[in-house]
Amino acid sequence: MSKSMFLLVLDDLWELDEWWEEVAGILLVCAKERKILVTSGKVEVSEGIGAKMHKLPQMPFHESWSLFVHVALKEEHELESHNLKNIGVKIVEKCGGLPLVVQTVGSLMCTKRMTKDDWESVEKSEIWKWKMPASSSSSEISGSIFPGLILSYDDLPNYLKSCFVYCCIYPKDYEIERDTLVMEWMARGLIDQDKGIDVEVTANQWINDLINRFMIEETEYKHLKLHDILHDLALYIGDKEYSHASATKHTRHLSLLGVHDAEAPKHNALGAARKLCTLLCNSDSNSNFDSLLDFSLVYIKHLTTNFKWLRVLSLERFAMPELPNCIEDL
Repeated sequence: MSKSMFLLVLDDLWELDEWWEEVAGILLVCAKERKILVTSGKVEVSEGIGAKMHKLPQMPFHESWSLFVHVALKEEHELESHNLKNIGVKIVEKCGGLPLVVQTVGSLMCTKRMTKDDWESVEKSEIWKWKMPASSSSSEISGSIFPGLILSYDDLPNYLKSCFVYCCIYPKDYEIERDTLVMEWMARGLIDQDKGIDVEVTANQWINDLINRFMIEETEYKHLKLHDILHDLALYIGDKEYSHASATKHTRHLSLLGVHDAEAPKHNALGAARKLCTLLCNSDSNSNFDSLLDFSLVYIKHLTTNFKWLRVLSLERFAMPELPNCIEDL
């Protein structure tokens, strides 16, 4: 690359970890004719890189309105015939020209009757005045978007709320296998199995309901993914019960997905999470077989001895020829 011209695009960058200094140092000496384009939802990223920042403008109102009508009603004349257009305009104005909010609020309005009371209940909701607590770890941009998304979340049936929040156990941008998510929902007891209806059919219908409400998206390969901001929302609602890479006494659902073995909490560090219900982990592809095998067995033996609340255990890509007998103690 030292003699090449290139354009490198780093899309949707949210954190500047240690790798940035190393990568940037290499790239900046590779070629004189090089360009790096970074997209991010955080001003801190742009400032940290030292790049020239171009802020994307909010979506113009006429585009927001068209998107809202398309999602909520399909035809604008339906609003006019019910004298609801003025209320609809106020709702769209509160979405702040943010496509994600317009879509989710539009899908919310699909569930409402075409009456003044129903539409004003959304337009005049106190949730629009909600402010991000200063103690929250969510980004500033998430805080500005949350009110419209909280409205949409609040309108979900309770069973969908629990299923949506559970998805935050996966890292941001992680593509979730649909069948895996269904099995985890079932194991967690999020789906009622006493109604004589096929549980997998029910779970897939719930996934489709969340997709239709723009609370979760289906990727090109039929996997599922949360939008970054919706991931922040789910994590905010899940509060201390959901954690990534670290565990406390409040942790009920822990993900080690994408965490290298050296960074993962050791089995004795998990001791605080006595009521752990879910543990998702995978192996570091750079680990050697012997250390990985030892790591796997120690983890399992510790879990089976100390975590009687555990309902979901994922050991993805762990190189074990067979599971130890103690797995039956779970």
